[in-house]
Amino acid sequence: MTEQKEIKILLVDDDPVFRRAIGKYLSKYPAFEVFEAPDGEEGFRAAKEIQPDLIISDYYMPKIDGIEFCRKVKGDPALSSAIFILLTVEKEVSHKIKGLEQGADDYIEKSTSATVLMSKVKAFLRIKHLQNELQEEKEKLADANALLEKNFKELTSILLKIIDFRVPGAADRAWEAKEATEYICARLGIRNSEKKKIIFAALLHEIGKVGLPDHLVNKNKNVITMEEQVAFNQYPVIGSMITSTISGFKDAANAVYYQYENYDGSGQPESLLGEEIPVGARILRVIVLYEELIKEGKSAEDIILELKLAVNKALDPEMASHFIDFLIEKDASQSANKQRIKLDELQPGMVIAEDIYSSSGLKLLPKGVTLQERILQVITERNRRDPIIGAIYILKIE
Repeated sequence: MTEQKEIKILLVDDDPVFRRAIGKYLSKYPAFEVFEAPDGEEGFRAAKEIQPDLIISDYYMPKIDGIEFCRKVKGDPALSSAIFILLTVEKEVSHKIKGLEQGADDYIEKSTSATVLMSKVKAFLRIKHLQNELQEEKEKLADANALLEKNFKELTSILLKIIDFRVPGAADRAWEAKEATEYICARLGIRNSEKKKIIFAALLHEIGKVGLPDHLVNKNKNVITMEEQVAFNQYPVIGSMITSTISGFKDAANAVYYQYENYDGSGQPESLLGEEIPVGARILRVIVLYEELIKEGKSAEDIILELKLAVNKALDPEMASHFIDFLIEKDASQSANKQRIKLDELQPGMVIAEDIYSSSGLKLLPKGVTLQERILQVITERNRRDPIIGAIYILKIE
């Protein structure tokens, strides 16, 4: 053997003469460190302590026999990679099959010569060495992937902060879009690799708005002039250009680019029809329409109605159905904790349960904000010149 580090071999047999003889023979090899145990019970205890590379065990032993000992070793995550060789005087195939079914790597008859036994041991230790190398490479790859995933999440977080600075409220919408996209992807049974790209597109679907003029960043596509639409229509293009620079995320870029394509072929930029539109873009189309309806101050009931009316027109019916289910389930989990209230009923200490928007599309207050006297004065004054749209919801006071 050319192993640089010691190889631990555990020899388990209730015959002390046989055990010593085999142990002495194995110990002649400098790389081997041999341990002994008289039965399966002691053997398992020793294995837990020394973590052997290879175990040679008798078939018949008191307390715990070789079959049960093997089952316990292979069932223990810390020991399962150890090579397990059973020694037996049995020639019955059924006995050998039983041992192999419990995880034994090989059978050797006790009458086999020490030279043959050593050849088997060396062969299996070469396999064990390869297994260890593969495991080390696997762990290194897992560490590298974990680092890449961490860096990717940090990059996404940075991009969202940049978007939110330029487009107030975009980060909150991004996280809600992510939640909805995860729900829809699960319903559709989309595999993880594809789902990751669609979720990335959902998080960054507004990133192209960083290139819009200030007066357009929070406006809805359907309430701007024809002249403004020329500039507005560029944001999905810009967004796709930004996301496409990330290697392996072409599908995410396509979803961002085609987010205004309509299911009936009336959308932009290429008037794609039905399933010609990438699945990620069909999901985003529902989310974008929902965001527009929120900005218009529509109630939850009206939003669901509008989404249903848009089926087979702007929206893919399957995507719309799953998104509506998402809204209903989310509202059911939240409605018990919030109540509707009028502007003049707001008081300091109340916690806003839903984002509050003005008629111009500006988010006045995000959900989760605890009201203070100064905030109340600001939104009351703002309401006189830019009225709040939609209902105001606060968290119920226990």
